[in-house]
Amino acid sequence: MKKGVILSFITAVISGCSIFANALFVSKTDPLIFSFVRNAAVAIIATALLLAVGQIKSLTLLTKRQWGLLVAIGAVGGGIPFALFFMGLSKIGAVNGNIIQKTLFLWVAVLALPFLHEKLSKVQVIAYASLFIGLFVFGGTAHVAWKSGTWFVLGATVLWAIENVIAKVTLKTVHPTVVCWGRMVFGLPFLAVATIATGKLGLLAAPSSYAVTPLIVSSAFLTIYMLTWYNALSLAPATLVSSILVFAPVVTALLGQILLRKAIVGQQITNIVLLSFGTTCLILERLLPKKRGMPI
Repeated sequence: MKKGVILSFITAVISGCSIFANALFVSKTDPLIFSFVRNAAVAIIATALLLAVGQIKSLTLLTKRQWGLLVAIGAVGGGIPFALFFMGLSKIGAVNGNIIQKTLFLWVAVLALPFLHEKLSKVQVIAYASLFIGLFVFGGTAHVAWKSGTWFVLGATVLWAIENVIAKVTLKTVHPTVVCWGRMVFGLPFLAVATIATGKLGLLAAPSSYAVTPLIVSSAFLTIYMLTWYNALSLAPATLVSSILVFAPVVTALLGQILLRKAIVGQQITNIVLLSFGTTCLILERLLPKKRGMPI
């Protein structure tokens, strides 16, 4: 459990760094096309990792049910939601889109409690309240305009929450590296369909889609993110892992302040404090030794 918590926090830090880097490097590229090219690159990397860690042979031992779960993860996690997310961003902008996506931990809780039979401790409830207030009151979520694009992004977020539940079940019998591979490989056909459906297939020939530095940076972050995420999910409850991930915007804000001299002022300070407090509660509850006789 403790290892899962640590990996969850590392995932949150990686996510925050990735958001910061993508904002700098991918601003001049069509997001759907870049996502398709990047995910294809990560699929190749994931295949190489399977070979490196000796897991490629395990693919031949997978049952039909396990293959079905991997395809579902690819469709629900690595394909359809990316298409919905970027279609939504084109209508409501990146800021509103990312705000909505931050509510992922709430949707994971809604699904994990009944389907995975997970439970929230008293400390988790307090932490959730802090994260909720930080996002909805001081993070801007409550002020998002409800347009058609908003529903696209929200739909993508809910699908990612469903992916968490499916992945949690899959990880009981399938190695995390194999799950990463399945997400990227089986998600590509759905991104290809979205690319064709939106009439952006011709943009694949654009030089910006293959810019070396952005592609390497974004692919590296996504690969490491998935490895730490799925490994954390295999060791800790989905509700815990997804809620710790909410710390990512704090990392992004701090990087902006340190590297770009972007001042952190007003409600953003309160937002950072509440998200940090909630994350600290979640981590300390699992890392600090429990007193004898107290419920976990």
